Amino acid sequence: MRSERGITGLETAIILIAFVVVASVFAFTILSSGLFASERAKETTYAGVEEAQTTLHPTGGVVALSGPVSTTTAVTRVKFTLSLAADGDAVEMTSAYTATGSGAGPVSNGVTSPLVISYTDTSQHISETRWTLAWLANSDGDNLLESNETAEITVWLQARAADDSFTLDTSSTVYMDHRLVSDGKFSLEVTPPVGAAFDLQRTLPPQLDTALLLD
Repeated sequence: MRSERGITGLETAIILIAFVVVASVFAFTILSSGLFASERAKETTYAGVEEAQTTLHPTGGVVALSGPVSTTTAVTRVKFTLSLAADGDAVEMTSAYTATGSGAGPVSNGVTSPLVISYTDTSQHISETRWTLAWLANSDGDNLLESNETAEITVWLQARAADDSFTLDTSSTVYMDHRLVSDGKFSLEVTPPVGAAFDLQRTLPPQLDTALLLD
């Protein structure tokens, strides 16, 4: 009798099942990698949109306050108001400075502000100005700018003397080392802790009054 060899149907089924299991594992791995990549792409997109959106926006005009600065009339402070953009999250507005007899003095050692305001004109750039905060309406007592609240920012450009006049300190790194006078141009860049920064660019009129509304 001839000796014949082959495989049975059971062995064939076992081999096919093994192929199906291995293919399923590979398919699951590929699908999982694709879902993970899609989720990370979505998170990156949301983060980019959040950074591109402006969380804060100015309300009203910019007010320039002027007075004698070492016997010459010049701008000493700039005020403007901020509120939240539509559907924006609350923004931390803690200021590292408070108004004192010498201008804007530190609140206490180690206190920093998450909101950064820089100043630029044709002669000087101050990367971090000294600014103080006042609440105008609907404040709930904390330092978070929330919906329906308005914050008034005062940027101090010159040091104040004891008699409430202002002095020119050419060696200062936080105040202006020159005077901002009539027809001068300046820019304030407001950088919130979250969201896009924005600029407030203004030009002074030919004559300086005590208070000027710069639209």
